Amino acid sequence: MSNLSLDIAASALAAQQAGMDTVAQNLANANTPGYVAERPALTTNPPGDLLGVGTGVRVVGITQVPDQLAQTANQQAQGSLAQATALQQVLSQAQATFPEPNGQGISTQLANFWSAWDAIAQNPGSQAPYTQVVNMAQGLATSLQQASSQLSQTASDTSAQLSTLVANDNNLLSQIAQINTQIASVRGGGGSANSLIDQQNELAGQLASDLGATATTQPDGTMSVTVGGSTLVQGATVDTLKVGSVPATGGGTATAVVNTANNVALQVSSGAAAGYLNAVNSYLPGYQKSLDGVAQALATTVDTQLAGGYTTTAGTTGDPLFVKSGTSGAGATTTGITAATIAVNPSVVANPQGTLGVSSVSGSANNDASVAQSLAEQGTSPTGPDQAYTSLIQGLGTDVQGVNAQVSSQTSLANAATQNLQEVAGVNTDQQMVAMLSYQHAYQAAAQVVSVTNTMVQSLLQAV
Repeated sequence: MSNLSLDIAASALAAQQAGMDTVAQNLANANTPGYVAERPALTTNPPGDLLGVGTGVRVVGITQVPDQLAQTANQQAQGSLAQATALQQVLSQAQATFPEPNGQGISTQLANFWSAWDAIAQNPGSQAPYTQVVNMAQGLATSLQQASSQLSQTASDTSAQLSTLVANDNNLLSQIAQINTQIASVRGGGGSANSLIDQQNELAGQLASDLGATATTQPDGTMSVTVGGSTLVQGATVDTLKVGSVPATGGGTATAVVNTANNVALQVSSGAAAGYLNAVNSYLPGYQKSLDGVAQALATTVDTQLAGGYTTTAGTTGDPLFVKSGTSGAGATTTGITAATIAVNPSVVANPQGTLGVSSVSGSANNDASVAQSLAEQGTSPTGPDQAYTSLIQGLGTDVQGVNAQVSSQTSLANAATQNLQEVAGVNTDQQMVAMLSYQHAYQAAAQVVSVTNTMVQSLLQAV
């Protein structure tokens, strides 16, 4: 009986020691990304005799405390936050392209440009106001070209960021597949794969932020990874991704993350990749189109007025002021002008007063400048370039405000999801300290049983 008592107490000591060791492991990894709290799995030893008296306790393994629902919710929250943050970054860069209002932006240049026409109307016989108009026009053309170039560069930089992200994620996906193989091997040999699972959780968290990926732990301990319903990792099998062009709805092409296994675009609706894709496929092209509209409105407004006018020096038909880059003279191309291609007619630059048709009188030299006066009033036109530019800036500002609010909201949701996961599967230091005290008390009780049993045996031996 004494031997059985000692054996039972010894098993209790071993079990409680395993518990204390597990708590120490948890506390040591309280801040380790992806770490899931562990606990000893205990079971009762079977009876050792016909009386049915148990033989103590044994540790059957060290298990983790995962919660797939909380883990999935956290992955989704982190993906949404990363998407909003990535889009915020790109839109902030786009907004920096248009420094408004600062007294030097395109809106100020437009106002000064229309005022310069008024100077011609007040003094059509002087060369100076004509030169000023040309200078203003060249400044506007340069600013539109630069803004267009900066938007294009932002789109190029965003595409490069997306490509880098996808290349990194290919490595992460491959690592998860490799760990799946290791887990199968370790568990097949009866070992614990907890540390490998922790590594997987960290990798899955990064994939959730990057691609909006959802990771699911299978019954055998391996992890499957899906994006938009497409499985990218299953056991040891892994697909590779790339950034490519696919047919877009309504014609043309769109940038997409493509699965090279079947050359099908993934439905990426979350993660930083989704933010980048929205930027390069929707937001930036929209801003570029609006900016082109400003350039077209400017050229159309000015050149249409000048087309019905005559020069004050000879009363002859004048040349267009704004043309498509690379053309010149009276027959210069004015159609198809964009922000990237708008330019000032070289023939007008060479002889402003002799080529600008600011007069409504033809046939001889005159001081009529009614066309110039009409142009001076175009700044308030509801269909002119000023209104088009104002709409662009207001739309961009609204988009930035919206994504800023989204980032703030998603940050709160992501923090709450992380805290919830931490409470369920992470290391709660308060709970771990309570568990440590419980294991210590149980250990001390088992040690007391050993001491009492030993004293009893010694007493019996002395009595014999």
